[in-house]
Amino acid sequence: MKIQLKEVIKKYDGKAVLNGVNLSITEGEMIAITGPSGCGKSTLLNILGLILEPTSGSYTINGVTNPRIYSKVSRYLRREHIGYLFQNYGLIDDESVFWNLKLALNNNASKGKSKKEKEKLIDDLLDEFGLLTLKNSKIYQLSGGEQQRIALIRLMLHGSDLILADEPTGNLDQNNGRLIMDIFKKLKKEGKTIIIVTHDMNIANHCDRILKLENGKLLQ
Repeated sequence: MKIQLKEVIKKYDGKAVLNGVNLSITEGEMIAITGPSGCGKSTLLNILGLILEPTSGSYTINGVTNPRIYSKVSRYLRREHIGYLFQNYGLIDDESVFWNLKLALNNNASKGKSKKEKEKLIDDLLDEFGLLTLKNSKIYQLSGGEQQRIALIRLMLHGSDLILADEPTGNLDQNNGRLIMDIFKKLKKEGKTIIIVTHDMNIANHCDRILKLENGKLLQ
């Protein structure tokens, strides 16, 4: 999925967190965005994911420029083409792992799959991540690292063209962090566009480009 930002500004209470951001990303790129805490990395990711609108400037995604976040086209893009891996995981705490994961298969890409086929997809990925025994556990019963891996599995099931990841390895040990990056590399080979916000240069160095957000601007 191609993305372009031109002179994007985002203000909160009159203060510019993003101040003239320019960015062009081609389909199949894996990009790292780095920078100090509070510099606006998550704000930028939310604009890219059609969760926030810029105060000014233009954002073109999938050939659509400046879609309103509550518009039909934005809802469609979020549902069918954009996958999120954010720090709060976005899981429903009092529901089971399986319940959370099957929600990812309620999109057009999964139409035509039987209930049995969907369950096998879920089981195979849970097994790959060593989490099959937690299939019926409630999310609140899991550790932070386990929840992070469940969120990644949900992302893989969704089949998104654009993947936005905010500190995806932050709650994981080295082995699981390496596993997630291996998955991202696999998804990149499939033509997915991946944007990762990270403080970890070991993660950033796996990406095609490393961009630094500083003083509201993106340095390349």
